[in-house]
Amino acid sequence: MGKPLRALLVEDVEHDAVLVVRELRRAGYDLTYERVETAEAMAAALDRQPWDIVLSDYSLPRFSAPLALRLVKDRGVDVPFIIISGTVNEDIAVEAIHAGAQDFMAKGKLARLIPAIERELRDVGMRAEQKKLQDQLLISDRMASMGTLAAGVAHEINNPLACVMANLELANRALAARASKPGMAAELSEIREELRDAREAVERIRNIVRDLKVFSRSPDDEIGAVDVEAVLESTVRMAWNELRYRARLVKHYGRPPPVCANEPRLGQVFLNLIVNAAQAMPEGHTEAHELRITTGVAPGAMVFVEIADTGAGMAPEILSKLFTPFFTTKPVGVGTGLGLSICHRIVTGLGGTIEVRSEVGRGTTFRIELPEARAATAAPPPAAATTIPPPGRRQVLVIDDEPMITRAVHRVLADEHDVVQLDSARAALDRILAGDRFDVILCDLMMPHMTGMELHARLARDAADQARRMVFITGGAFTNEARTFLDQAANPQIEKPFDPGQLRRLVNEWMR
Repeated sequence: MGKPLRALLVEDVEHDAVLVVRELRRAGYDLTYERVETAEAMAAALDRQPWDIVLSDYSLPRFSAPLALRLVKDRGVDVPFIIISGTVNEDIAVEAIHAGAQDFMAKGKLARLIPAIERELRDVGMRAEQKKLQDQLLISDRMASMGTLAAGVAHEINNPLACVMANLELANRALAARASKPGMAAELSEIREELRDAREAVERIRNIVRDLKVFSRSPDDEIGAVDVEAVLESTVRMAWNELRYRARLVKHYGRPPPVCANEPRLGQVFLNLIVNAAQAMPEGHTEAHELRITTGVAPGAMVFVEIADTGAGMAPEILSKLFTPFFTTKPVGVGTGLGLSICHRIVTGLGGTIEVRSEVGRGTTFRIELPEARAATAAPPPAAATTIPPPGRRQVLVIDDEPMITRAVHRVLADEHDVVQLDSARAALDRILAGDRFDVILCDLMMPHMTGMELHARLARDAADQARRMVFITGGAFTNEARTFLDQAANPQIEKPFDPGQLRRLVNEWMR
C-alpha cells in the first residue's frame, strides 16, 4: 500500500485530470480523488469529507481558481491549494500566491508537482503539531490560572468561615450553660438543635474548601507520600454533583499504604476519570447504574486504584486511541481530547501505569497502579487526647487584618486569658519593639503591607523570644514562598476555619 492521499481536483478537462492522477499514482500515492468543475460541486465535496490537497485549474467555464480558493478559506481548513494552469502568467501567479495559494505551475510541466505536494503536506503536519502544542499550553495555562483563583477563593472563604464556626461554638456553649438551669432545658433545646444543624452545614462548607485547596496547589509541588483514599474522597466530593443523578457510588477501600505522588496532580487524574465515568451513564437512572471505586495493594510494591462504571462502554477501535492527545468521543465544544492523555502523562511520570478495559454496553474500568512511598521512619503515635489544664491568665496577642477574626478569637480565649487584638503586623511589631511582651502571638500568615512571615523575620532578628511565641493562622498558604516557610518554620500552625476547642488547647499547650 502506498501513502494515502485525498485529492480534490478542480478541473473541467477530464484528460488533464487523468494526467495529474497518473502522476500522483506514479509517485506512490494510494489516491482517493474527486473531480469538480463548479462552485456548487466543490462546496459539496468540501463539506462531505476532509481533503489533503486541492489541485485546481486556473480558469474553468463556470468557475475559477480564485473562487475555489475562497471556498477553502471560508471554511477555515488548512488544506494546501496548488494551481495548475494551461498558461502561466507571472502577474496572475503572484496574485494567487498572495491570495493564499501554495504554488502555481503549468500543465504539461508537472516535474515540480510531487515535490510541491510533499513539501506542503509536511508543512501542514508541522502546523497541526504546533497548533496541538499551543492548545495544550493554553489549557495548561488556564488550569494553572484556575488553580490560583481557587486558592484565592478558598482563602477568602476561610476568613468568614472561621468567624462563623467560632461564634456558633460560643453560642452553643452559652446556651448549654443556660440549659443547665432549672426549667430552661426544654425551652432552649430547639435553639440548640438549630445551632447543631448550622454547625453541620458549616462543616460541610469547610470540607468543600479543603477539597478545593487540594486542586489549587502549584503543580510544581514536590513529590511525596500521598494517601490515595484521602485524595479520592476529596475528588468524589468535588464531582458529586456530576455523579449523584447518574449512578450509585460504591467504595471498596483496601487501606493501601501511601503512594509516591503529587497530591494535586493525582487529584486531577482521579477527577478526570470520575467525571468521565459519570458522563458515560445517563441522568435519571441512578438505581440502574453504578460507579465503583476500589483500592488495594498490587504485586511489586504497587498500589492500585480502579474506577469502574456501568455506562455505554467503548469499542476496541476507540480504546486503541484513548490516550492519544486531542482524541475525543464527545461532541464538538464539549471535550478537548486532552484529559486522558494528560492523565496518562501524569501517571507514567510518577512511575505508574494506567490501563483501561471496556465492553460496549457493559461499562469501562480504568486501573491505575502507582509505586508505594518508600517507608520512612515512623513518627511516634499521637498522644491520647487529654484536657490540658489552663496555665493561668497570660497575655495573648491576636493579629489579623479581618476584625471579625480577632473578635472571634477574643471571645474564644477571653475567659482564660488577656487578649490584645491588632489588625496589622506593623502595629504588632511597633508594640513589641516598644517593650510589650506576649506569651502567645496568634498571627495570620497572609496580610497586606506586612505578612506574618515578614513579622517573624523581624522578630527573629530583634526580639527572638517573641518570634518563638508565634502561632501561625492560615486560611490557605497558596504561594510557593508561604508553603516553603510553613514547611521550615518550627512554630505551630492552625488552619482556618479552626475549631474553638482546638484553638484553646493549642494556646494552653504552647504557653506551658
